[in-house]
Parts: sequence; C-alpha cells; structure tokens
Amino acid sequence: MTIGKSAADSRTRHYLHYFSRYVTACASGLLIAGSIVLATPGTASACSCVSSETPEEAVSHASAVFVARATDKVSDGFTDTYEFEDSQVFEGDVSSTTTVGTLSNGNGCGTSYQIGDEYLLFVSKPYDVDAAWEGHACGPYTGAPFDIRSVTEKVYGPPHPPREAAPTAAISWQTRMTAALPTPVLAIAGLALVGLIGWSALVFRRRR
Repeated sequence: MTIGKSAADSRTRHYLHYFSRYVTACASGLLIAGSIVLATPGTASACSCVSSETPEEAVSHASAVFVARATDKVSDGFTDTYEFEDSQVFEGDVSSTTTVGTLSNGNGCGTSYQIGDEYLLFVSKPYDVDAAWEGHACGPYTGAPFDIRSVTEKVYGPPHPPREAAPTAAISWQTRMTAALPTPVLAIAGLALVGLIGWSALVFRRRR
C-alpha cells in the first residue's frame, strides 16, 4: 500500500510540475502579447473611397439608410459600437433603436460619430464588427458635392418611421463588460480560471 501511494504521489508531482510549467509559459506569452498590444498606438490604415458616376448611384449602395441620433458608445480599442435612436428610415429593416459598429481610429475606413448629433446614415451589413450595422468613412461620393438628402429622397422616396416589428438592437451588457477590460486582461483571466480548475482536479485526484 505504501509503494502504491508513493507511486501515485510521484505521478501527481509529475503532473503538477508540467502543468505549472504550461500555465507559466502561457501566462508569460499572454503578458508579452498584452504589453505589445497596450504599448503600440493605433495607426490609421489607408482608406480609398470609390467614386460613383452619379449621385443616384452613390446613395444606392448601402444596405440601410436612415436618420438617427447617436445616444451611446462603447469601445474595446479595436472597434467602436454606437447606439442610435432612429427617427426616419429610407431603406432597410430598421427599428427605433439600433447599433452601428465601426473600426476604431479610422482603421479600415472606420468612422466616428458624436453623441447627441443626428446623422443620415448609409450603413452596410456587419462584417468586421459585432453590431446590427457597420459604418464606414466612405459615404456617398462622386468627386463633386451634391445634396445627399434630396438625392436620397429621389431614389428611395419619402422616409417612413422605424418599423415596430423590426429587430431592436441595443448595446448589450456583454459588450459593455468586454469593452471595459482590455483583451489581454480577459485572456489572462480565462487562463487563470483554467489553471484553477486543473489544479483542483489534480488535488482531488491526489486525495482519492
């Protein structure tokens, strides 16, 4: 019995040794990566906007077109998510409250909105963001100025109120929570939780 217990203790120490080395290595890697992410300032990438031949064509490329006021914003450093109160809809299935995501710091043609200001938004379906719609710096463009509102009404007709049956999108508590903590911190916290679970399992096995 003593020999069996000694062998079990040896195996446990062996597992603990390699498990601790694994956790330490992963944590060190995440800390280094996090330091790089936190220390490197965001740089705006080049954005090239395509010019349309006519104003009518310029306003016709969006997935949704609506008038809305920016009411809230959260940012995780990579993407910004804005909440809007919508008042008029030209195109798209838009409710009275929706969200628009955009890449931060102008990266990848990202844009920004001022809280409290009203906008005539031309947005696409989300690709790089976790929001109902995605906003871009490139709006309707022909190379020459034109009255965007009047051309929009010409193409889509008069605006209508937001549809009550349309899906309502608001900034979720999950988005607020993840935006409040840098990604490296969340990764390290997740690793710590995995380590705690693994340690508990080994201790339980040792006591059996």
